[in-house]
Amino acid sequence: MADSELKPTLHHLNNSQSQRILWLLEELDIPYNLSLHKRGESGPNKARAPPELKETHPLGKAPQLETADGRVVVESLVIARYLIETYDKSGKFRGDSAANDWIRDDELCNLASATISAPMTLELVFNLLVQSSPFFIRPLVSVIHKQVYKAFTGPELDLYFQYLNDQLGDQDYFMGTSPGRADFIISWPVDMCVQNQFVDLEKYPKLAVWSRRCQDRPAWKRSMEKGNGYSLQFKL
Repeated sequence: MADSELKPTLHHLNNSQSQRILWLLEELDIPYNLSLHKRGESGPNKARAPPELKETHPLGKAPQLETADGRVVVESLVIARYLIETYDKSGKFRGDSAANDWIRDDELCNLASATISAPMTLELVFNLLVQSSPFFIRPLVSVIHKQVYKAFTGPELDLYFQYLNDQLGDQDYFMGTSPGRADFIISWPVDMCVQNQFVDLEKYPKLAVWSRRCQDRPAWKRSMEKGNGYSLQFKL
């Protein structure tokens, strides 16, 4: 059996949430294969995932992890759990105390992946609507967007970001002295909201320090070098 077949393979898409899985792989410091894919740069598939991702999984999304035994795993929460349970032999990324247990990990992961996604996605859709509207109705769409942000998406995002800020407490990471699955999963919605200016991260000082601490880690820097872009400001 070829050596490459014994390693997991990450199918990584630029400017996407698979960046957090690439970061996790670098933190685990294990041999792995990296298959880079790029979003469409023009035409009807601009900014969309390329068709070849459907060759490995029918949904055609990223991240996709091909395990060493050939199984294709999708969904970041599941991939992160699989990688940590399979390769984190020392337990470094599983929480460092009774308080930082699997229940806390699951709660924070689901908050990041499901709860925050609703207002975040709505903000993204409105941003794209404003960009794509004909110039003569763009001011009206922009006014509607501002009202939705003021009445709903802004307060919701503030609620969740303040909660995350408070959950850090005096810890360096959500799962203690080292990042855990929750830290990897939370990183993407935080980056998405910050890069698109849905939130002002400096309003949440502990969360702002946490974000900088994550991005100062050598593994994060290596993942940025090995990936192919992480700009989350989608433009039509």
